[in-house]
Amino acid sequence: MQWLTLEEVKQRFKVKDNRTITVKFAKQGLKFIKIGKQYRFDLKDIEEFEQRLKNEQQEKIIQIYPIKKKNKCKTINVDYEKRKINLTQNRVVI
Repeated sequence: MQWLTLEEVKQRFKVKDNRTITVKFAKQGLKFIKIGKQYRFDLKDIEEFEQRLKNEQQEKIIQIYPIKKKNKCKTINVDYEKRKINLTQNRVVI
């Protein structure tokens, strides 16, 4: 079990403010312990939190931009005999 300090967690998430981690992330489910004035975070809990956030974001994206099914092309029925007759009748003779 490896415990990380608040500064190490800030660097990992690339945030500037301590309150982002201690308040916002704690409300979203990041587990920590407080020893005196120091916060300690378990590396395993941080990895689980990251994975859960990633899955939630992926689900939100899929809800916003659902995967659409491709439309089938409509086939055009062409009568080649009639086409040939029309081409021969409409020829310009020089």
